[in-house]
Amino acid sequence: SSTRKRVKKNLPKRKTQEEIRRSLDDPNSSGYSSPAYSTTNNLELRKYYATELLTPEQEFDLGRKIQIMTLCENVHEGLCIEKMRPPTIVEWAAACGYADQEPDFKTTEIKERQLRPAGYEAMFEETDPNMFVGNGLAHMIGVGRGRGRAKKPPPNKLKDVFELSRETGKKLSKDPINRGTPSDFCEMMMEGRESKQLMVQSNMRLVISIAKKYAKVGVSLQDLVQEGSLGLSRAAEKYDPTKGFKFSTYASWWIQQAVFRAIAYHSRTIRLPVHIHNLMNRVRKVRSNLQQGLGRSPTDEEMADALDMTVSKYKRMIRLTRQSISLELPQYKQNPKDLGQEGEDSIADMTSRTDFLGNLDAENVSPEKSVDRSLFHEDLKEMLKILNEDEHSVIRLRYGLDDGLTRTVTAVAAALKQTPAWVRSNESKALRKLRRPWYEKKLMEHQKALTC
Repeated sequence: SSTRKRVKKNLPKRKTQEEIRRSLDDPNSSGYSSPAYSTTNNLELRKYYATELLTPEQEFDLGRKIQIMTLCENVHEGLCIEKMRPPTIVEWAAACGYADQEPDFKTTEIKERQLRPAGYEAMFEETDPNMFVGNGLAHMIGVGRGRGRAKKPPPNKLKDVFELSRETGKKLSKDPINRGTPSDFCEMMMEGRESKQLMVQSNMRLVISIAKKYAKVGVSLQDLVQEGSLGLSRAAEKYDPTKGFKFSTYASWWIQQAVFRAIAYHSRTIRLPVHIHNLMNRVRKVRSNLQQGLGRSPTDEEMADALDMTVSKYKRMIRLTRQSISLELPQYKQNPKDLGQEGEDSIADMTSRTDFLGNLDAENVSPEKSVDRSLFHEDLKEMLKILNEDEHSVIRLRYGLDDGLTRTVTAVAAALKQTPAWVRSNESKALRKLRRPWYEKKLMEHQKALTC
């Protein structure tokens, strides 16, 4: 029997970290050549691709140090609740197992501030009795859980912590590692802080790769990376290396949740709940899949059927989640010479003259003007029937027949996913068809009726 020959691929050698740093420092070099790096134009974000990745052994050791530091911070919170004051460093160290006497132990104010958990002073601040603080369930039950799982009270003493094997998870020695003097405790806490910082810095490229997937939804990439880094920091605190999973696997969910929350809070003028944003993401994916499969835009009935909801519920959701626009926006944005006129009219000025925005000023319009408008729209629809589907869509977007906002050729091309040349060609064909004497006469009559 013939044995299959192994084919050796001629792949380029992987760059070392020293070569990556050298290429970044070279102004004539393009830097790191990975696809994710090459598409990251921001210089502030590029530096994260030069950080060295952690080995599994380093990840386990750093994770254990962070885990012990987090347990000690929980003990600090428990002591604050028990004593109704911040504990001293010696009291905190003794509660964590570092109870050996050290007569000459002293700490500076700066070092003490570095050791204590961030924001612990807020526990002792007096709140204004007139300030609304909700029903108090958020502290007892948990944020977003309603009457679900209650928050466990923090411990006021740390149990014995042992050194564990990465392969088996078993104890390597019978002596606990949380023993020593207050100086040893301070050194352990500072090592935990440095380990957390190193863990976050080494995994920042994961934050960028996740944030770039949602960079075009109303929040800038830098803001998404900043929010994702907060989720990464939280993942470093909650990570348990003894479970056997990689840190990146665990941190991806926390980063994604932080990015989703940032989009839900900052992408719109009127904030929507997070679950509505998740539903809108699902709507976009379903619409894209149906459009690719059908070769056309799906109808409301097809979308409702794919989303397993009624048509009325789907229409109501789309209506309530529409983007809001400012009334101070210019009527002819980026194209002041559209329709052969110039001006500084805003959308607010336009709503007093036209009915494009759903007849918002219907109560201020006389019956005669309302009839004239309806007749004008009927005649306009009749005129546009001579255009084919492409020409019709180009004219409606180009001159804002649906929403009253005119668009540039580039904007129309982006909306229809076509080239600008294709838009210009269809626009010229449509205008050639619409240049008829009887159409011009009819439009002049409507103009006189609406302006008088």
